[in-house]
Amino acid sequence: MHLEAIEVARLHAAVRANIDDARVWRWYADLMEDERVSCTRTRGGWQVTVDGRASVEDDSFDGAVRRAAQLWSGLAQAQPKLHRRRKTAANRNATANATLLAQVW
Repeated sequence: MHLEAIEVARLHAAVRANIDDARVWRWYADLMEDERVSCTRTRGGWQVTVDGRASVEDDSFDGAVRRAAQLWSGLAQAQPKLHRRRKTAANRNATANATLLAQVW
């Protein structure tokens, strides 16, 4: 019975690893397609730069991509949400014009 529990735990860990692996490489492929990521071979390994600002280095290409994805997900979550400003002046002018037209007719 104990061996079955260990086997189930191992299978769950493998599934989680596959999901994480797919997420990282999907993230990388999307950025490559949008030309937002650059990968440079350095003397010490690989440097991955995202949007010209988030840069990581690692001995292996795989490690550099994974660290960049981890760093980028942390940066994306830390970014403040920008709210669209309302165009109050344009709305006032439109209301004034509508009132003027209503008075003319």
